[in-house]
Amino acid sequence: MTTLNELHNKLEEHLSQQSKNWDSFIYAQEKGFYQGFDAIQIDGCRSTEKRFEQYNIQKYLSENKSALDIGSNCGFFSLYVSKFLESITGIEINPYLTSIASDTQEFLEIDNANFVSSKFEKFSTDKKFDIIFSFANDSTIDSNTDFNFEEYITKIIHLLSDNGLLIFESQAIDIMIPQKFEPKMEIIKQFFTILENRNVKSEYPLNVPERLFLILKKK
Repeated sequence: MTTLNELHNKLEEHLSQQSKNWDSFIYAQEKGFYQGFDAIQIDGCRSTEKRFEQYNIQKYLSENKSALDIGSNCGFFSLYVSKFLESITGIEINPYLTSIASDTQEFLEIDNANFVSSKFEKFSTDKKFDIIFSFANDSTIDSNTDFNFEEYITKIIHLLSDNGLLIFESQAIDIMIPQKFEPKMEIIKQFFTILENRNVKSEYPLNVPERLFLILKKK
């Protein structure tokens, strides 16, 4: 049975390989992990447990619902919320982060999560999801995003079940330059009913203390 120290060594090796071999921008490289996870004593730039508390979304989750996490990073948030869901799939383009997620999943013996190393644009499935998480992933600063915002939302609509929910956290720049988000909001209103519209705390980057947070229901 893997010990916590052995798991940490595995995860650190994935980070090491990422630094050597991943040519794109590495989020939170200065700290190692973008996501923190108390369950395995990992300190990251954004605590998974604190984010879940701030998001206040448990009332939307249930054990008969499936979820998709776009840009799942090292999978810690997906793994945390899995206990409230029937199943969750995490999509992450960075294979080193996907390996971190899979190793952590195995260590925690979680059997209702699945992680896929893929660009969201290329992700394909016949499955429809009850909930889709999009946490600051509608565009990225690493030039790995091909979709414009309308294309991004259109694919989400296709992947959502009838009356499905999109739980959306904005990009940092959408708070720094609010007018940049206005065209996005107009697109959102075409496809979704806004159930909640509020700000949540953000610890990363340090110059962006809050992000816009939306709970959206497919029309």
